[in-house]
Amino acid sequence: MTAESSDWKVLHKDRLFLLSLPHLLSVFPASSLSVCTCSDVAGVRCFPPEQEAETRIIGGQEAWAHSWPWQVSLQFSSMSACGGAIIGPLWVISAAHCFIRSEVTAVVLAGKHDLDKPQEPEEQLVDVTRIISHHQYDTRTKESDVALVKLDRPLVFNQFVRPIDLWMTPLPDLMRCTITGWGSTRENGPRINRLQEVNVSILSSVDCNEYYGGRVRASMFCAGKDEGGADACQGDSGGPLSCFTGTRHELAGLVSWGVGCGRAKRPGVYTKVQEHVEWISGIMSESGPGLIPLVCCNRVVKVENLTESCPSSWPWMVSLQSSGQHYCSGVLVQHRWVVTAKHCSVSAKEDVVVFGLQDLSQRAVQTILVDEVFSPLHDTSFPPQADLALVRLSIPARFGKEKFCFCPKVQPAEVKLPVFVSRAKGNLDPNKQHNAELTLVNETACALKWGDFISDAHICSHPAGSASCMGDSGAPLFCRKRDVYFLFGVVTWGSWRCGADKPAIFTRVPEFHSWMDDVMDDI
Repeated sequence: MTAESSDWKVLHKDRLFLLSLPHLLSVFPASSLSVCTCSDVAGVRCFPPEQEAETRIIGGQEAWAHSWPWQVSLQFSSMSACGGAIIGPLWVISAAHCFIRSEVTAVVLAGKHDLDKPQEPEEQLVDVTRIISHHQYDTRTKESDVALVKLDRPLVFNQFVRPIDLWMTPLPDLMRCTITGWGSTRENGPRINRLQEVNVSILSSVDCNEYYGGRVRASMFCAGKDEGGADACQGDSGGPLSCFTGTRHELAGLVSWGVGCGRAKRPGVYTKVQEHVEWISGIMSESGPGLIPLVCCNRVVKVENLTESCPSSWPWMVSLQSSGQHYCSGVLVQHRWVVTAKHCSVSAKEDVVVFGLQDLSQRAVQTILVDEVFSPLHDTSFPPQADLALVRLSIPARFGKEKFCFCPKVQPAEVKLPVFVSRAKGNLDPNKQHNAELTLVNETACALKWGDFISDAHICSHPAGSASCMGDSGAPLFCRKRDVYFLFGVVTWGSWRCGADKPAIFTRVPEFHSWMDDVMDDI
């Protein structure tokens, strides 16, 4: 991998711009928070560089160890052959041209930084059971140069190994992104053992085709610099081009082809992930659950069954915000306590809870600093069995006479989900609160779609009402009885593509009543 100097600074706060409002449980009290508390959040770097990395060779730079946790090494016969990116516990995405010899046995090495260092404690080595190259891959033109790699067993997500979400919108010209890999640091040079990173700029399709005589198709894009010096090289094939959204990284491209390495007016050419999302999601859903947390799913996929909320109709709803940006929802359960989802990773003494918003663009009624965050003991399993957090406010919230209760341990007939829509579709305003009526399904029916992931701590809604898949992590699920609303669940996770073919999953709040009472009574 070749490049001029990279300019990654410490990422102030890796967050996903999620939208909705309620019951959230963080991970641990603030005093015990580590560098990265969100063990299963896609596209978040737990180990961003603390300072400029030392330049190793001309134009090259070693990445901070484990700072790109979705990067994997695809190995054939114990040799690193290509790169790839984790997009689910059982799935890695790479380039189709890496698998021309389909008879070769492959393994995936995740959580790795130094390939020359045997058995790093963070690494996970998993066999490959299936390689699915795109059916339209053309070895001559390199169109649809993308492949999915299914693993023999799920990866365990933590701060060293985690997935990355897919980029879903057109890439703006000149956007700064990063490519990573263990490829050569100069043309025809040896491959490097420690992971390298290179910052590149997205080039216009006009310039790209001018450089390559019209060979760059609509499913491809160029990235680099006109003058050269920033590029992928041999051994980086299939590796990720990751773009920072302002809250986290998303996978925009895969290293595909080019002429030489780092030459002027010969930028690298990448497979455009956005053009292949439908194929990717189709393969993954046909092959069974390929889950990543709902926090990764910030796309509007289903907008049916949604109506705009009336002002003040959900007075308990709150917006959890960092640096003025909404990232999760929550619900006020006492004057000093808010419930939300653990995976939102609320930061004590930094984040704020905003009250009284029916429209995120309006002025807040109250804004209160987060004092402490508590969550149940968790075995780090995935999907999480206790995805709840209690957020203690620094001062009591001013609140009227409106009240709601916790749902009893029964299956209610009518449930409602208030949400903010993360990215508007159709006539929906992304800043305004909406609500959806959902139909619940029993555990047996839910398990038919999700398998053994489902437990008594979960609630499933009918796929036709999976409005929870719009970036509304932590949003509350309410049930109603005689005009009194009861808190029943909290948005937790869903399918990778947030599709309508699988139920949305909620944490069942009544299962944690005793824990919540103990925490609130002891403080």
